[in-house]
Amino acid sequence: MARQVGIIPLTGTLKGINFYVREGAPLARKGGGGFNSDAIKNKPKMVRVRENASEFGHCSSVKKHFRLSLRPFLCIRKDGKLHGRMMQLFMKLKNMDRINDRGQRRVGPGMDTEAGKQLLRNFVFTPDCDVFGIMGAAGNYDFVTGTYSVSNFDVKHVWFPKGATHLALTLGLLHFNFETMEQELKLSAPLYLDKEFTGTSISLSVGTPSVSGVAVAVLGMKFYEEVNGVYYIFRSAKAVGVEVLGVWG
Repeated sequence: MARQVGIIPLTGTLKGINFYVREGAPLARKGGGGFNSDAIKNKPKMVRVRENASEFGHCSSVKKHFRLSLRPFLCIRKDGKLHGRMMQLFMKLKNMDRINDRGQRRVGPGMDTEAGKQLLRNFVFTPDCDVFGIMGAAGNYDFVTGTYSVSNFDVKHVWFPKGATHLALTLGLLHFNFETMEQELKLSAPLYLDKEFTGTSISLSVGTPSVSGVAVAVLGMKFYEEVNGVYYIFRSAKAVGVEVLGVWG
């Protein structure tokens, strides 16, 4: 790297020398080297770059389709960090692929492993809204019957945001094919509970999607304020959540 000397600073390339300005200082260096699309596509020493780019693109596509498949649970509030967290999840799942060579590894084979399923089970979609913590109970989901049930529920243990009058719970069952990106999401009818609910158990049931693939059961939580029979949803980070109940298939 050399500093330009002259009255008029130059920019561009002249006789193999690159002239440019950085941080207000006119500089010059010998042209060539660096990266370009042709080198990345063809040079042997760029093979690792090509492999990483191929796998990253695949994970990005999976992330996009998977996120869209859960849109009814994730569209209420925007989370600028969710994209990054989901990319980390699918990159880890891709790394669990022991079938394909580097550069061709895919999320699907990773999801076929028990460790991969556990990774998705433990993924936190809404870290600011701990669904089970707010409910004060966890419950169980049965993949055979398609039923989520809580037997020790007490509405007094529910944390209601200030002004909220109702809690709404929705059960979802997603079938997602990680090879073809085909997906289908079935939803239960929302269960609305107010602060005066006296029951000690709750249950939700959902139908079975016809698309084949990995089954992912989720529970969505939303809070509302009722005013003259009209329900207004709360959109704050702590008032909208989704929890993975189980992964099967």
